[in-house]
Amino acid sequence: MPHARTAAVVIAAASFTLLGGCIYGSSTSKESGTRVGTRTFERIVPGETTKNWVATTLGEPSRRSSYEDGRELWVYSYSKLEKSKGSFLIIIGGSDESSTSETTYIEFQDGVVTEAWKE
Repeated sequence: MPHARTAAVVIAAASFTLLGGCIYGSSTSKESGTRVGTRTFERIVPGETTKNWVATTLGEPSRRSSYEDGRELWVYSYSKLEKSKGSFLIIIGGSDESSTSETTYIEFQDGVVTEAWKE
């Protein structure tokens, strides 16, 4: 019986080694733009928060627009793309892709925030 037990252990170890080499997977993630987190966004108070604070905290916006009445709109765009793929025994494979995007708008008049919203 000792030989049967040894053989079983060797077969089990070989099986785990072979299967481990047959499973393959990878994932990538790509982010672009500026993500304005919830806590940071909540600190933007219309009538109080200054353009200087926004610029220092969030950096350069993705886009700026100026209006004839002196208002200015800063737009912060953010996107994240995640890809994953995997295969088992090179015969069975699959992939998944998901994307997230968020846009934050901040409007100023005379250097102070008048309105801020997210989409």
